[in-house]
Amino acid sequence: MNIRPARAEDIPGILALVNEHARRGDLLPRTADSIAGSLGDWLIAKDDDGEIVACGSLYAYSPGLAEVRSLAVLDRAKGGGWGSTLVKGLIMEARRRGVVTLFALTRAVSFFQRAGFHISDRQRFPEKVWRDCVTCPLLDHCDETAVVLHLALPLASSHRPPATERRPLPNPPKPHAPSAQPTRSHHRLLGEKTMSSKSAVQKVVLAYSGGLDTSVIVPWLRENYGCEVICFCANIGQGDHEFEGLEAKGLASGASKVIVEDLRHEFAKDFLFPMMQAGAVYERRYLLGTSVARPLIAKWQVAVAEAEGADAVAHGCTGKGNDQVRFELTYKALNPTLKVIAPWREWEIRSREDALTYARAHNVPVTHTEKSIYSRDANMWHLSHEGGILEDPANEPEEAMYQLTTPPENAPDEAEIVEITFEQGTPVAVNGVQLPPAAVVQTLNRLGAKHGIGRIDLVENRLVGMKSRGVYETPGGTILYAAHRELESLCLDRETLHFKEQMALRYAELVYYGMWYHTLRESLQAFVTETQKTVSGWVKLKLYKGNIIVAGRYSPESLYREDFATFGQEDVYDQADAEGFITLFGLQMKVKAMMEVSDGGRTRYAAPDYSVFKRD
Repeated sequence: MNIRPARAEDIPGILALVNEHARRGDLLPRTADSIAGSLGDWLIAKDDDGEIVACGSLYAYSPGLAEVRSLAVLDRAKGGGWGSTLVKGLIMEARRRGVVTLFALTRAVSFFQRAGFHISDRQRFPEKVWRDCVTCPLLDHCDETAVVLHLALPLASSHRPPATERRPLPNPPKPHAPSAQPTRSHHRLLGEKTMSSKSAVQKVVLAYSGGLDTSVIVPWLRENYGCEVICFCANIGQGDHEFEGLEAKGLASGASKVIVEDLRHEFAKDFLFPMMQAGAVYERRYLLGTSVARPLIAKWQVAVAEAEGADAVAHGCTGKGNDQVRFELTYKALNPTLKVIAPWREWEIRSREDALTYARAHNVPVTHTEKSIYSRDANMWHLSHEGGILEDPANEPEEAMYQLTTPPENAPDEAEIVEITFEQGTPVAVNGVQLPPAAVVQTLNRLGAKHGIGRIDLVENRLVGMKSRGVYETPGGTILYAAHRELESLCLDRETLHFKEQMALRYAELVYYGMWYHTLRESLQAFVTETQKTVSGWVKLKLYKGNIIVAGRYSPESLYREDFATFGQEDVYDQADAEGFITLFGLQMKVKAMMEVSDGGRTRYAAPDYSVFKRD
């Protein structure tokens, strides 16, 4: 069969074939410019008459991950083996390029299975979902199936990119010689290699923030595991300043690559809004800002590990906190074959001072100082504060600690009205302006922060069993929860609303415990999604000096009808019906009381004999 790489003169034929399938809804449409810009990734098949009868492309997301896409066969040529031969050609090209994982989204599952692919979960390929599928009108109703083919590399280069693409790792700097005779612990603190006690790891993906802990972990992993380290950082709205010089810092610490992904849209749409719709609040006050972010970061860590051919993942969580559980439960749910490395459970570093000593010894660029007293976690949903004077619950937080919100007493003296519009439980507009998910949160953050909304001082029960004290600033989230709650009061019936409130407690626990990918959480979400079908409308809230005051709510799906509630409307509700209702509703109470008096006794609520209290 005449199968070859595409050339410029093939662009019109490719365009016609692809867009004919796109018109039917089988493929996403392509433009001539997009085909020309990726011409080196296309293969075509021509029949004896020189007509293009099949085409397909290989789209690389990273050196280790690629997709078979835009695979199309002319109708009259179907069944002639053109498609299967073309896929074999694309697989051969993927192997030549050193691709480790090849996948496709398709309705022709059996066709790809015959080529060696097997069914997978499309959420395992967020690179595709959020760079390509996000523009597809069928994103939320996709009927395509993900299929994947793992391509084995030669043993000499297993889990590594081709030699031409592999950057040599810099030699780690030698630790400064201590002035006194070091102890074994001091040797380990300064980086004495202990690889003989570690299981073999070739490449690890580290959840990286650029802070002190994760910066120190990079050289520690290289020394103790002898592995290549890839740093992964998720942009979930922690602030642009967090990414300044991040790549240079990671590479200077010894990483071979630093990958930064902007996940703000996904964070709001697929994590924050579903959690808000559930009404999940941990221990009556905490809006789960840190808890809900960890599964998203860990999910992408796993995706990067698979794309880069890594065999391990690592995080910088301590051995006594909640976050270690949240990261590792996600790893287990999405890829249990990956080795998990948690340095805080292995190394001799036990304090910030120890970490700074290690950093100085290895010339790791860090900005932390020993004078820092607060541990903070930031994303678009909240900012948390722990440590320092907060470790004593009797201490009031100092005003200088807060970084997002205005002190309520210093907030504007004039109240501000904000109107939030919802469609099926999802906030879609603020003050009449349509906004994408992340922008909704960011806009409400600014409004709420100005008016001192969303400050919480909480002593909470950690998952690991101890109590901790944290102070949280969640301005936008607090406003969203209040607005959504008010709209549900109009749109949900009593039994559904009351059950949903009970369910929200369990949902919040699952999120706090790191069980986002547990079957129970997903099942509860299915229930929540069903309840949100009628939760559409708007809510007006008045923001004033730390307070949120309801100023109105409306829904075309409202179950509240003024004419139904009016006492005079006998055609809707006959007051005489209440007698029978009360009799049946209180029947069990009446029966119990009758049993107590049946033998001449008295009910346990019988009135006392006041005659004994008469004065002489």
